[in-house]
Amino acid sequence: MTPFGIAGIQMNLQHGSNVDAIEDKINVLMSLYPWVEMVIISELAAHGPLDSYAEPMPGITEERFCAMALKHNIWLVPGSFFELRNDAIFNTAPVINPQGQVIARHRKLFPFCPFEEGVEAGDEFVVFDVPGAGRFGLCICYDMWFPEVLRTLTSMGAEVILHPVLTGTNDREIELNLARSSAALFQSYIIDINGLGVGGVGQSCFVDPSGRVLHQAGTTDEFLVTELDFDVVRRQREVGLRSLGQPLKSFRDSNINFTVYNKEHRKNGYLDSLGPLQKPTRESKHSMATEPGVNAKNDIDTTNFAEPLITHIIEEAGLYGDASDQNNVVFEHAFEIPATAVEQQEKLNLTNAAKQTIDLSAMTKVAESVKMEIDKNSNSAETVNDNLKWLKEASAQLKQYIKS
Repeated sequence: MTPFGIAGIQMNLQHGSNVDAIEDKINVLMSLYPWVEMVIISELAAHGPLDSYAEPMPGITEERFCAMALKHNIWLVPGSFFELRNDAIFNTAPVINPQGQVIARHRKLFPFCPFEEGVEAGDEFVVFDVPGAGRFGLCICYDMWFPEVLRTLTSMGAEVILHPVLTGTNDREIELNLARSSAALFQSYIIDINGLGVGGVGQSCFVDPSGRVLHQAGTTDEFLVTELDFDVVRRQREVGLRSLGQPLKSFRDSNINFTVYNKEHRKNGYLDSLGPLQKPTRESKHSMATEPGVNAKNDIDTTNFAEPLITHIIEEAGLYGDASDQNNVVFEHAFEIPATAVEQQEKLNLTNAAKQTIDLSAMTKVAESVKMEIDKNSNSAETVNDNLKWLKEASAQLKQYIKS
């Protein structure tokens, strides 16, 4: 194990410049924990959440943070602040190396719309290597609500996800759950740092690659300090979480074509029916999202919904191995299915199964008619018992199939 010291600063923030206060905190932190090699601060820590403080990058604020990194010989992610770029405003987090150089800038991919108005979305993913340690990925606050972001960072080799946050709302608890589940799902460390005051409600956390919380802060100023072990990440990705699930490999080896990620091929009928992305109004409480089946019929492949009832009975009873071989079925219990049963099962056509609750009593009638016909045509008690046993098992499995 080669330990890597990392620290997060959870601190009270205000509207206006917090840069002096941040510098004081870093000075104290490095005095207490001189072995720390990387420091991360919360989202929009430099000036608070007002975009009126937006400035170009490089600029005065970024240069001050570069000087802090150089002074203490640390990697520094000073949270984010608003960047003025090409007449647009971005929520941007710089990555500064121990030589005081900006090596990357992550522009928030998912501004918190519709509340974070006037902020443009970035379109690039940021990962960077720390020599002798490992690879880090960076995302900001709401970015983590979209697993595609962490999926991409992980696919680029990120072993630690740095996640500066500004959450002062009642969904902080959900974010903590996201941090834990994302750590396990992507087998990565999650370094989640929130602010206080106008910077959030605190509760910053460090989570290891198995989803275990290493440190959970409260709601006061606090230094979160730990050592990362990259061997733990690499070993778990090799053998699985607790030597069990290996989700990164399973995703890599899957043959599924996820068309939902392909804008040219995905069908948005249901998503389009949800209406525009906008703030709720008083009037919105009188309306609800449209029922999925109304506006998204074309999004569902119904070609397989009309299979006859008897086919489902056969499949559940396991009488043939391949569902495509329905025309060459060989019954283990050879008897002829009564015409009355076939007529009744046709009435139970499953075309509307997605819209209606299937009437189990009608299926019972089918089973009873089959039983009656067997009673008429069977010549031996042994044959009757075998057929009734088969019918009972098929009926029970059919009911279980419908419930599921």
